Amino acid sequence: MLVKAVPTSEQHRATPLELFFDVVFVFAFIQVTHLVAAEANLLGVLHGLAVFGVLWWAWASYAWLANQLHVGQGIGRLGILAATVLMVVVTIAIPEAFHGRTGPLVFATGFIAVTLVYTVVTFVAAGSDIRLRRQVLRTMGATILPVSAALVAGAMLGGIAQLVLWLGAVVIEGVTVRVTSRGGAWRLPSASHFAERHQLVVILALGESIISIGSAASTHHLTAGVLSMAVLAVALSVTMWWAYFSRLAPAAEQAVAGRAGESRATLATAGTYLHAGIVGGILLVAVGLATALHGALGPIGTATAMHGALGTVGMATAMHGALGVFGAATLGGGLALYLVMTALYERAMTGRAAPARWIAAVLATLLIPALAALPVIPAPHS
Repeated sequence: MLVKAVPTSEQHRATPLELFFDVVFVFAFIQVTHLVAAEANLLGVLHGLAVFGVLWWAWASYAWLANQLHVGQGIGRLGILAATVLMVVVTIAIPEAFHGRTGPLVFATGFIAVTLVYTVVTFVAAGSDIRLRRQVLRTMGATILPVSAALVAGAMLGGIAQLVLWLGAVVIEGVTVRVTSRGGAWRLPSASHFAERHQLVVILALGESIISIGSAASTHHLTAGVLSMAVLAVALSVTMWWAYFSRLAPAAEQAVAGRAGESRATLATAGTYLHAGIVGGILLVAVGLATALHGALGPIGTATAMHGALGTVGMATAMHGALGVFGAATLGGGLALYLVMTALYERAMTGRAAPARWIAAVLATLLIPALAALPVIPAPHS
């Protein structure tokens, strides 16, 4: 049947349709980093945080939905296909999310539509489970109205009011879902699927950092300076990959698999919340790396390409020959955030966290002033 909900089991894994859905978020993450880098100041970071928060709740909702029913079949397939189309619209609106009225309204209403689709599909997927149906109505009933009101009101008002309301919407969703889920009936049939989906979103974010490195380097002449900076940037991405996947990822999967029922759902929920910080940290690092590379590569080649990726910050950094406060803060601060969140994730999952993560986070923070003054290697003029 077209609207049949196909339940999952412990052996359930991510489906090709879910990977197709994730492709949209590759584009979305790129849009977020460009949004932040184009403004190159604290306000831009806050704009990026508001947009990323909305995107995160959309991704997390469907990751959990796909754990409860097979989204490659029946109503699950219809739901995720509809969400994919809607998320493309939302993502296209990101560059204009804080400009004018059309962009903000498209972004806000697109997310509301994604949330409504999720709610309907999740309710149908609950089937004859009365407790789960009540849980869906309780959580989404407490979430949709205030979040939608904040997003639409912000889109209409614009300016600082929009930023405050949109950040408020992100916080409201996180709080209402958490509060209404305590002692609730949410279920997580597959620990393997949970781990796989969250590992994949980390890879997506790391992939965006690689894209930032490559796009910055590809617009300039191939020199020793270009290659050196690119290799160092990729090495940092590889290090972040190692910090998550070498031991943390399998330990987290084992921890969730060792729980059952409400206890499993509670632990996994904490993991999803912490992954917002993990992914957010990676995206900040991507902004810092792109800023560093554009500054290091100097004012040669196509100024239009540089401005399109980084706005005025890339030009200013190139002219002054240093990474600057913005580049250093996003690079060092993003890395520190990533390390702190992976440490908290490790503690939540295993009850302990490697001291090296905390030490490295402190060092990354302390190095921000030094990074700001770091001289860059200008490439020769064409």
